[in-house]
Amino acid sequence: VRPPGAADLPLVRLPTVDDSYPPQKKSFLMLQHMWDNYGSAYEWFMRADDDVYVRPDRLAALLRSVDSRKPVFIGQAGRGNQEEFGLLSLEYDENFCMGGPGVIMSRETLARVVPHIKHCLKNLFTTHEDVELGRCVQKFAGVSCTWSYEMQTILYHNSSGRDAFTGNLKQKEVHRAITLHPVKQHTHMYRIHNYMKGLELQEIQQKKILLHRDVRSMMNQLNSAHPRPSNEFRLTGDSKQLFSSRPGSPNYLGDPDLLGLPPGLNKYRPRKVADVIKWDFISKAWYSDTDANPRRRIDSYTKEGLDDVVREVMDLINKFSKQRGRVIDFKEIFYGYQRVNPLYGVDYMLDMLLMYKKYRGKKMTVPVRRHAYLQQQFTGFEVREVLDGSEVKLKTQQQDAEAYDNDDDDAAGSPSRDIADNGMVRVEGPPAKRRPDSQAKTVHFVLPLFNRLATFARFVDNYESVCLANDERVTLTVVPYGKATADGAAAAVAQLAARYPDARLTVLPDAGGPFARAAALHAG
Repeated sequence: VRPPGAADLPLVRLPTVDDSYPPQKKSFLMLQHMWDNYGSAYEWFMRADDDVYVRPDRLAALLRSVDSRKPVFIGQAGRGNQEEFGLLSLEYDENFCMGGPGVIMSRETLARVVPHIKHCLKNLFTTHEDVELGRCVQKFAGVSCTWSYEMQTILYHNSSGRDAFTGNLKQKEVHRAITLHPVKQHTHMYRIHNYMKGLELQEIQQKKILLHRDVRSMMNQLNSAHPRPSNEFRLTGDSKQLFSSRPGSPNYLGDPDLLGLPPGLNKYRPRKVADVIKWDFISKAWYSDTDANPRRRIDSYTKEGLDDVVREVMDLINKFSKQRGRVIDFKEIFYGYQRVNPLYGVDYMLDMLLMYKKYRGKKMTVPVRRHAYLQQQFTGFEVREVLDGSEVKLKTQQQDAEAYDNDDDDAAGSPSRDIADNGMVRVEGPPAKRRPDSQAKTVHFVLPLFNRLATFARFVDNYESVCLANDERVTLTVVPYGKATADGAAAAVAQLAARYPDARLTVLPDAGGPFARAAALHAG
């Protein structure tokens, strides 16, 4: 019975088949149905459970590399678990394809097996339908399940049961797999699908970056400085525009001057010392001069970003490992440096410990230490002006396009160039003052102070960076003890008040007498 709301679900009811277990009859007659109805239309046929997630694009790429005219039986090879070993009537050199993560047969394999389905159903040795299917294919098609060790990662089975794929999906097993099994909850199936779509978007963005680099390279060859309408025709060789959509429109392809720069650590060239982007140091902890605490633990989002970078680097290193007869595994990062350029991306310098494993020729396993210079490029930028949670209406897309057309010969007028030169984008209208929120609460700081002016100076710096620079609703009241302390506190607060005239900063007169914290708090 079709579920509600799925009237077009291609559900087939096989004759003489019920829901009895084990499902050998259902499995074999399903192959019969596939051959009778689709045998001449397709080259490959797949049998899978209903709790498996399949990546069709990667599956198609794999099957296009295999000759479907030959009898082929692809799957994750198995010989039974420890309790069943030796009880499945398998010879020492026989196996079967585990049905959970999926079984794939070529047309030739299916053509050889289907005429003998009745014989296979009458000669069953076990209650496992995947074991019996493998036995039937071995006997009548003359092929066994692929013995390849890689099938454990290509057709991936997670042995965690109902907890499979419920945690973090950023795992190398998930990224490498074509099928994921088992997915026991439909919500987890949607979650995996959304994650895979995100990976596809990342691949598309990477292709866009490579195309922008090609465009910029050709522009340099043609001595064309910027992708303006006057030289777009030269790139295409006819009257067709290369960049038909203008900045601000939904179909704008991006600025090759920004996105097409080749990877390198010198994309950004500061004009003065104050513009130099500082590097943060990474080891077991995180070291940065921009934090109040220069040494702190590595944030979870930073660690996740590092893991993503390392995983992608190792995939690139091992891309041709089969041809070279070696594989390289990642062990750890000894230390590294990171800096973030909001315009171009994140730069890394990493000192990594790797394990070199050679399995062809003279086998060896050697630890190696390598420096990696990496850049994780940003894919363009989007700008939104938000005031008190409401988005400020900027110029319309049509006005942006008209401004672009009227500025064909002025490359500095482009949004990306404006950011590169000035570090900001022009927005419409003067900056509006922040409206007070009657619902927000104000935090009052009362600070008793006696002598420790150096410590007070550090507090003032932190108070400015954390509270005043972020326009927080706070007040500061200093209760000094001693004339020298009062004068020093007044001078420091006066400098702060000059930079933030709207801030509520107060230094009370000298409290006099011995230092008393409780009395000072009461006075404040």
